[in-house]
Amino acid sequence: MPLVKSVPMKPNFALSLSFEGIRLLHRASDGWRQVGEVAVDAEDMAAQLAALRSTATALEPSGLRSKLLIPNDQIKYMTIDTAGLSDQARREQAEVALDGATPYAVEDLVFDISNDGPRTHIAAVARETLAEAEAFATEHRFHPVSFAAQSDDHDFTGEAFFGPTVSAPKWLEPGDSVERDKGPFVIPVSYTHLRAHETSLHLVCRLLLE
Repeated sequence: MPLVKSVPMKPNFALSLSFEGIRLLHRASDGWRQVGEVAVDAEDMAAQLAALRSTATALEPSGLRSKLLIPNDQIKYMTIDTAGLSDQARREQAEVALDGATPYAVEDLVFDISNDGPRTHIAAVARETLAEAEAFATEHRFHPVSFAAQSDDHDFTGEAFFGPTVSAPKWLEPGDSVERDKGPFVIPVSYTHLRAHETSLHLVCRLLLE
């Protein structure tokens, strides 16, 4: 049987999770655009999330696949001195630095590093946090395929990438693999929120004309 060549792909949506709200973002040529936002205390949160999902599938008939953006208050950011070390040695030193730096054992964390000359920036998150985020996104059918974080005011360069979700093979084409976004997470334009009289199809048509 011939080997299936791995094809890197980037999710066409991002689901940003925070205590302030749940935002759905759509990939555009110049960054990301906000499709909509749902308050975490909304009484009809499930219905509002279903409306966002309906809009997303109309925007991308090929299918909704999302990366989950973990809020920064769930991320441990650190910077260590690693002058002269190789990439592998930097990761090993990151593990040493993380030991005892969070309430979790190092093996219960997932971390990413960003090289910055003689320094290495670290972003770490608990595996249980990723599992909870994936369970939420799966429950509401946003087809999560990867985890990331937007570093914002931290020194970490670009997005912190925490790898694929457990359920990613269900949503990816055979042979596909999730590729990280190397640049910073940019949201240059927000789509207008769904107006009271509009269906998701109305919104999609209007967005395509703007």
